[in-house]
Amino acid sequence: MTSRPHHIAVLLVPIVLAACLFAAARAKADQLVTDLSSHKISIHSNFTGTQILLFGAVEANAPETRGLARDIVVVVSGPQRPMTVRRKARVAGIWVNHDSITFPRVPGYYAVASTRPLEVTAGADVLKREQIGVENVDLGPPSAQAMDGSAEVLPSEEVQAFVKALIRNKKRERLYISDPGGVTFLGQTLFRATLEIPATVPVGLYTATVYLIRDGEVVDAIASPLYIDKGGLERFIYRLAHTRPLFYGLIAVIGAALAGWLASAVLRER
Repeated sequence: MTSRPHHIAVLLVPIVLAACLFAAARAKADQLVTDLSSHKISIHSNFTGTQILLFGAVEANAPETRGLARDIVVVVSGPQRPMTVRRKARVAGIWVNHDSITFPRVPGYYAVASTRPLEVTAGADVLKREQIGVENVDLGPPSAQAMDGSAEVLPSEEVQAFVKALIRNKKRERLYISDPGGVTFLGQTLFRATLEIPATVPVGLYTATVYLIRDGEVVDAIASPLYIDKGGLERFIYRLAHTRPLFYGLIAVIGAALAGWLASAVLRER
């Protein structure tokens, strides 16, 4: 008959081995340490765009293999809002909005920078799963409408045509940016990336995510918040317009009336 202490020891052996293997794997895994140059950007009337610097280091088990096996991908995205994409068609010789698709979760800004082109760093399935690359962003379930306003079901290739048009328009506005090679290593472990923030960037909460990819798989990721908001008088007017629209409208009407009265008074004196 087996003694009870010996039976307990036998049960504990695989648990201890598993814990040791897990600790060893944790010790060998590469890890990231990152930060932003600023976590808040204030927009004033003279704002013409800016840059954000993202820097960090790889706490690597074997840093000498970085050039062959490790890649860094930086993604700055936000804020997500519904957006409608319309397609024009020629009806009776006139170009009109024919049908449209509304996507519920469209990033107002999306920038990605990497040490190498994304298709080299990881496979398409990994990029799709992690939503790395603007083509892989989940925009949410689309809802299509016909020209008369009725709901419409479009085939997937038609939906993809709308997605491509959305991405194309955002790139034209410099709100969707792709910079392969935009992340540079300073030595074996330190890296940095500089991303452009255009003047037309929407206000709101952003997320700056850094991915460490090794042998085509994401082994670590760190997300940091970035807040873009209006500052000074612009902030007061913006918040007043969005929180108290009726009061803002009254002030705008009174201000316009006073400006008109002042202009007419000056002209009469002349």
